[in-house]
Amino acid sequence: MMQTDIEIYIKSASPEAIKLWLESCTSKLDVQSSNPKRQAYWATFADANNQQAEFEIIVLNKVKSNFSSVWFNTKNTPWANDKACAQEAFKHFQSAVRCVVSSWQEGDAPDQWLSIDAQGESTIDWL
Repeated sequence: MMQTDIEIYIKSASPEAIKLWLESCTSKLDVQSSNPKRQAYWATFADANNQQAEFEIIVLNKVKSNFSSVWFNTKNTPWANDKACAQEAFKHFQSAVRCVVSSWQEGDAPDQWLSIDAQGESTIDWL
C-alpha cells in the first residue's frame, strides 16, 4: 500500500538544521511561512521522469519530549514509507528519530512507534 504522506519526529534538531536537511533531500525548497514554533515550506522532489510536483512540508518544533515533527504532505517521496525516511534522517542527524510502526490507518494502535537511535531500532509506546 502506498503511503499518502510521511511524518517523522526528530529529537533535538534545530529548525535551521531541519531546513538544511530538507534542502539536501528535495529538488526545491521555498519558505511559505516561518515562526519559532512552525515552519511551512513548498517543495518538490524530482521523480524518475524528472517530473516535479509541488507539495507542502510542515515542521512543528519541539512538539513532544524535545522532538520536532516533520510532515511531507505528498505520496511522491524518495522513501517508500515513514521508516525509510526516519532511517535516512537518523543517518543525517545522528539523533533519535521516531515514526509510526506502520502506515497508520483507522483501527491501528496509535501509540506504537518505531524508535531509531544509536542502540538500533525498537518498537516503543510513546504516550
